[in-house]
Amino acid sequence: MKALGLIQMAIVLMAAAPPAHRPSASNRPLQFVDLTDDFDRIWEQTKTVSDERRVETFQTDFERLLPGFYSAKRVSDFIKPERYHAMILQGLKDYPQQRAGIRRVSREFIALSTPARREFEGYFGPMRGYPPIYLVHSFGEFDGGTRDLKDGNHLMFGADMIDRLYGNKPIKPLVEHELFHLMHHRTFKDCHAVWCNLWEEGLATYVASKFNPWADDAALGLTVPAPIRPEVEANRQAAICAVRQRVDSEKSEDYAPLFYGNQKLPGLPARMGYYVGLLVVQEIGQTRDLKQLAAMQPDELRPLIVQTLDKLANCSQAS
Repeated sequence: MKALGLIQMAIVLMAAAPPAHRPSASNRPLQFVDLTDDFDRIWEQTKTVSDERRVETFQTDFERLLPGFYSAKRVSDFIKPERYHAMILQGLKDYPQQRAGIRRVSREFIALSTPARREFEGYFGPMRGYPPIYLVHSFGEFDGGTRDLKDGNHLMFGADMIDRLYGNKPIKPLVEHELFHLMHHRTFKDCHAVWCNLWEEGLATYVASKFNPWADDAALGLTVPAPIRPEVEANRQAAICAVRQRVDSEKSEDYAPLFYGNQKLPGLPARMGYYVGLLVVQEIGQTRDLKQLAAMQPDELRPLIVQTLDKLANCSQAS
């Protein structure tokens, strides 16, 4: 994957360990809801509205379909309301150039994601009782991820970013990565330290790699905002020890350089926690299958992750 235009916000919002899902009361199977046609319709209705009123009109109209998603309040921890407003306005203006690609993804999404869902549920079992999964125009925010909305936490896929980042390439690893998060958050809860995020993202990436042995780093999400693996491997000791030194921290200044795309430590790549997490899971996974890894709990994991980091690098100065 690579950074493109409006995805400056995407790079800011690419974070690990989204909030845990609240299981639905029903036992329904996974439901995919495509809102890209609704976006197109509302865009048409608002394209002649003045710039001063267009964003508010768009947000009001879409609020009935997906409450809270296009709200500045949802991203207020990351971006100021006036900046978000400007980004939405620019996104609406840019939509005609993205329209064909988004519509292509809309037409093909179920066919593209069905093999991933079939294989995932074939191994881990049926996924039931989850909130609807949405396909949306994300304004460059994500290709896939979970987001807190007014009615709870939802897995969402961004048709615009899938088109930009994958084109006609398979998205099966992406879908399986996100399905794993959806399932894992039911049993791996209330864990917020750096090591928790290291485990969650490393494990989701590892699962996607096991289901798709052909997948390269781009397919596994390890090339945003730049290729992560080569930069870590060029300075492996420093990278692993930087994680080791922050392993128990819950501070944003420790978390952000490891998992956000807009911050990094000197001499090390942004979002390197994803790759270091993969290294940790690969080591622990030598004696465990995917189901066993998915079932592991914090009390067992924390010392094991620290032990593994110490095995991967000599971090004698780590606290």
